[in-house]
Amino acid sequence: MDILEDLYYGNLFPHEKCAKLDDEMKELNGLLNRNEEKLTATLFDEQKETFEKYKDCNREISEICERNAFLNGFRLGAKITI
Repeated sequence: MDILEDLYYGNLFPHEKCAKLDDEMKELNGLLNRNEEKLTATLFDEQKETFEKYKDCNREISEICERNAFLNGFRLGAKITI
């Protein structure tokens, strides 16, 4: 019961593990940033705005997918426990 209470009161942060990048993720993140900088340097202002909107939508989709994966994993763990 302590784990559920900690989760409820905000003492546990399951998403923090996702934020810690391993070497492979760091390399991919660096590559992503370099390519974004190169692309952005070639865009006009209106295109940059469109690209920012694209990134915002993509970020929202990723957050929804991560949340759903967490919920599905939690439900599966609960079913296994029961």
